[in-house]
Amino acid sequence: MTIQFSKMRVSSIQSIGAFLDQGQEKELFLPLNEQTHPPELDEEVVVAIYEDRQGRPCSSMRLEKFSSDDASDLKVEQKVDLIIYGKTDLGYKALINKKQSGVIYFNEVFRELHYGEELPGYVAKIRDDKKIDLLLQPFGNKGSDDIAVRLIEMLEDNNGFLAITDKTDPDVIYKMFGVSKKKFKMALGSVYKKKLITIEETGIRLKK
Repeated sequence: MTIQFSKMRVSSIQSIGAFLDQGQEKELFLPLNEQTHPPELDEEVVVAIYEDRQGRPCSSMRLEKFSSDDASDLKVEQKVDLIIYGKTDLGYKALINKKQSGVIYFNEVFRELHYGEELPGYVAKIRDDKKIDLLLQPFGNKGSDDIAVRLIEMLEDNNGFLAITDKTDPDVIYKMFGVSKKKFKMALGSVYKKKLITIEETGIRLKK
């Protein structure tokens, strides 16, 4: 049986483990020793689906045991699909394209990420030990054009003025644009160089 990864709902909890709804009459077993935390009824858990020693379908929340070490289909800066499934002292653990496992370091994250959350990301580095570092935002100037367009649209929707500058708190920037302050400043600089805005002490203003 090929290892598969999925997000599944907990349909019942027993003394020997939990059972997951797989859309058919027979439920999928999640043993106690394969749980990373005690799941709650109706919670969605991220699991690897495998065969036990008796050849029966089984599941595990310990994804690193089953994720692929082969990163030949990945390259640096590649956009990937992520599912958050854990947290370490360094950052968040994420399943990459439902195949490999990687880490998003805390200093690259600007909001709380939640277990089971699905979001796009980017491969930052593939290490010699086959571990994969991830980013939530494109490299360098990539993606800044999209932010610039959103910035202009927000200015137009707010009578041509926004009370934000390159000194605005990073958390405020992230809540407004969903990007780091560094990425925002790249977009702001791009718009300013095109002479589409003026930068004032209290904010930015759209040129008429």
